[in-house]
Amino acid sequence: MDDVLRTLQELSRAWREGRFAELGKFFDADIVMKGPGLKELARGREALVRSYAEFMAQSKIVEYAESEHAAHTWGDAAAVSYNWTMAYEQNGQTKREAGQDMFVFVRRDTRWIAILRVMLF
Repeated sequence: MDDVLRTLQELSRAWREGRFAELGKFFDADIVMKGPGLKELARGREALVRSYAEFMAQSKIVEYAESEHAAHTWGDAAAVSYNWTMAYEQNGQTKREAGQDMFVFVRRDTRWIAILRVMLF
């Protein structure tokens, strides 16, 4: 279970540090991102990485925190959920948001790869 939590921490650090070329290694080629109401927001590794890059291109993160991580594993599958809070500057305004994320991972060889991200606000 520690391996999947470590993977999530590395993934989170990569997007916040703007390492988008590295970010793709955490996602399956066919990953799906769902948002509120389980609406599909992105499909595929390139689209998901692009969504992070576009957000960071227009935003400067002022504060970011994750809490209440919960990981569950079933053989070569795992789900990790957590709460997050964020303050960021965009277009001269500071915005604050909070929500929950869940990633579903599968183990490929020795690595955990995300196949689903669900974002709830």
